Amino acid sequence: MPPLHLTIKPVSSNCNLRCKYCFYHDLSYCREAPSRGLLRAEGLTEIMKKAFDYADGSLITVSFQGGEPLLAGKDFFRHFSSIISSLNTKRSAVHIALQTNGVLIDEDWCEIFSKNRYLVGVSIDGDAVTNILRVDTKGNDTFDKTYSALKLLQSKKIDFNVVTVVTKPVVNNISRVYSFFRKNKFKHLHFVPCLKPMEVHDIDTPETFYQYGDSWEIVDNEDFYISASEYEDFLKKTFSLYMRDCIDGRGTSIRLFDNFLRLAHSQKAEMCGMNGHCTPQFAIEADGEVYPCELYCTDKYSLGNIFETDFATLEGSPKAKAFIEESMGIETKCKDCNYYRLCKNGCKRERISLDKCTAYKNFFPYALPHLKRMK
Repeated sequence: MPPLHLTIKPVSSNCNLRCKYCFYHDLSYCREAPSRGLLRAEGLTEIMKKAFDYADGSLITVSFQGGEPLLAGKDFFRHFSSIISSLNTKRSAVHIALQTNGVLIDEDWCEIFSKNRYLVGVSIDGDAVTNILRVDTKGNDTFDKTYSALKLLQSKKIDFNVVTVVTKPVVNNISRVYSFFRKNKFKHLHFVPCLKPMEVHDIDTPETFYQYGDSWEIVDNEDFYISASEYEDFLKKTFSLYMRDCIDGRGTSIRLFDNFLRLAHSQKAEMCGMNGHCTPQFAIEADGEVYPCELYCTDKYSLGNIFETDFATLEGSPKAKAFIEESMGIETKCKDCNYYRLCKNGCKRERISLDKCTAYKNFFPYALPHLKRMK
């Protein structure tokens, strides 16, 4: 069997922060029920039993996301560890990742992560100056708590990466952001474009809108959503910093550029959205509803409920097949583009939010010669 990729949202969209650009909060309000509650231990057991049955000994990757997944509690994740041991009779390799804002991380969490070899992604948008859009439920700054969590993970030698949302404050201060990460020896960086909110109609294709639900502050998109020219500026400046570190042997990993490097040497990208089409994945909400991608967890894209079926049935469903097939189309402008093998039209969800075409056409002539020389 091919590898099985699960994204599990144990607390649905519930979170202890109120980041002003949160895509999943927006996405959840496109559903009839924004929050799907909490995933119970017995539900997690059933999910993993069906996952091991489907995998039949092949690789399983489980990524816990939210909302804030640590709100599920330590006992939930200890239970997860126990069922991995008891249910994995065919000895599938199980890779575990978790994406968190870091606010709750303490010594006990570090013990759980270390014992079970978690890869922990921590969201932080640089230093206190550029992290201003990440606030708690009272609007208070969260930088100190997240930074402390990162240093704790670092001291415990737990594998982690930094996830930074590319907003206007980040683009305008990218040298400062990069310098902060390098100074703190945060070696693995993942920059993701800030996604504009998406509204999904029953019969129409997704389209963007700019307002959040009533319980959250309504924000002006101009404060942080970036333009194509700003994205181009971000790419060029960040790549220069990345390339300088590579030349100096400092070894900073930026996931986007690492994957461009692979593509420049005719290798397959490991990052979702960079190989020209979507791949089979299962994003599982707390109530068991399953979606083909965490960026499309809306009622329209629901494949069914894992508590009522199995992964093979979900994967073979017409909706799942159609979701992947619709990502395989090549736009007319891409067919004759010299850089299609590097861009491949990107992630289809990101295309709704930001047309990267012009940015890439101006970035790749500068970057490609360097990428070809790098290894």
